[in-house]
Amino acid sequence: RLCSHRSHRAAFCTDMAQVGLKRQLALALLAAAIFTFTRRLPEANVQPPRFALRVCEKCVSRSAGNGYNPKGVLQQTAKMAAEAGWPAPNVEWGKCTGGCDYGPTVRLVKGDIAIPVAVEGMTEDEVSFKAFLAVQSEMEAERAFGLASRHIAESSADEPQPDIEIPA
Repeated sequence: RLCSHRSHRAAFCTDMAQVGLKRQLALALLAAAIFTFTRRLPEANVQPPRFALRVCEKCVSRSAGNGYNPKGVLQQTAKMAAEAGWPAPNVEWGKCTGGCDYGPTVRLVKGDIAIPVAVEGMTEDEVSFKAFLAVQSEMEAERAFGLASRHIAESSADEPQPDIEIPA
């Protein structure tokens, strides 16, 4: 039998109200968790990896390969490629690649930590060094740039594009 006393009824109503609030809070938290784990939020500033062609500064300073410096041709080719809308890695000085006997060397690197990249079209020795070897002429510099640019274009096409779902 229900107690007819006012204080008991008020306490019962208060208890039921608290249970209702707790239930609503639990359902709201559950809904938020389901929304968070089932929806993918847009990724901020998804950038393709940064590529650079690094000319071995030691090779050039030691006049390896008859003293040819491929940096100028690489920079000019990169500028023209970028203007035409083709992938164009940055061209910069690099550290020794260990291929001093085959210099000057040019290495394609990827990402913020500059991971050396071997590309299709490199010779067996170049793949081993992960650098273009004996870049001693404009033709060799343009070959290195062309293979690097093709690799960049293919790798950006292969990378998965982020799924962006707009919450309803």
